[in-house]
Amino acid sequence: MDSIRLTGIRAAAWQGGSPSACSGDDDVPRWRDLRADVTVTLDLREAIAGDDITQTVDYAQLTDRVRQVMAAGAYECALVETIAGRIAQAVLLSHRVNSVDVVLHAGHPHGADIDEIVVNVHRMADDDSRVGATPAAQTSGLVPRQDRSESDGDAYADNPSDGGRHSASKSGVPSGHANPTQVSVQQPSHAVIAMRGGSGDGEHLMRAAVVALDSVPGNQVTGISPLYHVSAIDGPDSMSAVVLVDTRLDLAALSHLLASINDKHRDTLALHAVTMRSDAEDGRHEQVGWQEAKTMASILAPWMDIEPDARFDGDPLSYLLALAPDATRVGLLSDSWIVGGLQ
Repeated sequence: MDSIRLTGIRAAAWQGGSPSACSGDDDVPRWRDLRADVTVTLDLREAIAGDDITQTVDYAQLTDRVRQVMAAGAYECALVETIAGRIAQAVLLSHRVNSVDVVLHAGHPHGADIDEIVVNVHRMADDDSRVGATPAAQTSGLVPRQDRSESDGDAYADNPSDGGRHSASKSGVPSGHANPTQVSVQQPSHAVIAMRGGSGDGEHLMRAAVVALDSVPGNQVTGISPLYHVSAIDGPDSMSAVVLVDTRLDLAALSHLLASINDKHRDTLALHAVTMRSDAEDGRHEQVGWQEAKTMASILAPWMDIEPDARFDGDPLSYLLALAPDATRVGLLSDSWIVGGLQ
């Protein structure tokens, strides 16, 4: 099996709220000088044959995930082992990764006359420890299969008898829609996807949806926003986040994919394609998939966290957010929710 090793990853500057996930609520870090080496195993044959970045992992994305986990864990976690386990979970968010080995160094441990502590963690993609593989996520229909053989295309056969509605397969692809590899565009487009989760299993399903989106051939999740709390005037409160995906699907195919997931989880999960951008020889093109999002702080705020200079239909996000009528009802909930930061 092929492998990629990232060495010497250091913690990012922590900008989250007060620590809460593991133990203690100190304002100073429990662990200092955190440094991680991460090795992932995956099949690189398609990436090598086509010199195709969508068929491998994004080094910068993985590095950023690891850095953010270490930054939060330095304050939150009593055990450096917990931080190493979280790093493994974060790396396994990419379906392409078959296994991960994490070597985590923690310097200057308190009360120990040693140079550093080194923890080694090995996890497989199909371990129960995988993020999104909780019982709720396993029954959600969103967690993708780990072994996608070429015969999987049979599951995408057209089914005109379903009245235009599409049920999600295990990989998150609409079973009533053509195989996305057959309807993809030539060059990847940059899609912005809004996620809304309700009470109960909403947070678990949102994490599982990220894994499902990344599992579709030609998709690469490139950004995951913090999680926001959305206070409702009428009805229950909810949670929102934004995911950035480089995809070879066109807007219609991507919208069908998201609709199939929505149909299975109407009360606890909703995904929408907000916009899709592509670069061509004659300039950058943008397709707006959800005009209403221009007035929704629950989408604009998390989106601006990961793309502060982005524009939506020509307008800066900061400008749209300042005008959003629901701005006072949206607040940051968690920077580490994607690796179970609310648990």
